[in-house]
Amino acid sequence: MNGFKSQQHRWTKGSIQTCKKLLPSIWRSKLPFPIKLEATVHLMSNFAYLLLACLCVLLHPSVGGPQAGWLRTLLIDIPIFLAASVSVAVFYICAQRELHPRTWMKEILFLPCLLALGIGLSLNNALAVLEALFNHKSDFTRTPKYGIEHKSQPWRACKYRPLKSALPIAEMAFAIYFSYFIWFALVHRQFLSIPFLLMFQSGFLYVSLSSLVPWWPKFNFGGSRAAAAVPA
Repeated sequence: MNGFKSQQHRWTKGSIQTCKKLLPSIWRSKLPFPIKLEATVHLMSNFAYLLLACLCVLLHPSVGGPQAGWLRTLLIDIPIFLAASVSVAVFYICAQRELHPRTWMKEILFLPCLLALGIGLSLNNALAVLEALFNHKSDFTRTPKYGIEHKSQPWRACKYRPLKSALPIAEMAFAIYFSYFIWFALVHRQFLSIPFLLMFQSGFLYVSLSSLVPWWPKFNFGGSRAAAAVPA
């Protein structure tokens, strides 16, 4: 997971840096407006992680505030939900249908897990967006390689020393944060919101625990001492 997060961080930061470099030139060019608009949407797509992280933080004041009437829910909340959530689900469903015409119905059963993983990565990738926006320089962190050349070659014995970061702790805090909201929804009988809150809670919990796993052998809970780790 730590290798995957470092890769996603690198790609997200690079995409925002590319956006800052190319977008002004694109809009100054004589390209047709639809092409400019499509390029803008494509280059700015990773800003969604920053907005998602802000949404997680703002959930508490929105829940604690006055409840909206049915008219605002119908005219504002439902259209925003359909545009932000259902559109993503439809995108992945159409992609799976094209890639796996015979088994796509089985593939989409994993769609909630995919969405939860994307949510769990939001803090990691939002940090990458901020680093790119504020021109924060960082070292190149390579993705761990195990040198696997054939199927019978084991990879689990290859240990990488994880980089020191407080991000998994923050992700765990968000998992606890959304556990509270699940309890809040149960108490106030807001049952329709629970499946969506579960995606947030499980996403942050999975990413956090998976990031902390490489540190567990260090505590040596009665087990054998792990092999010497290689710096990531």
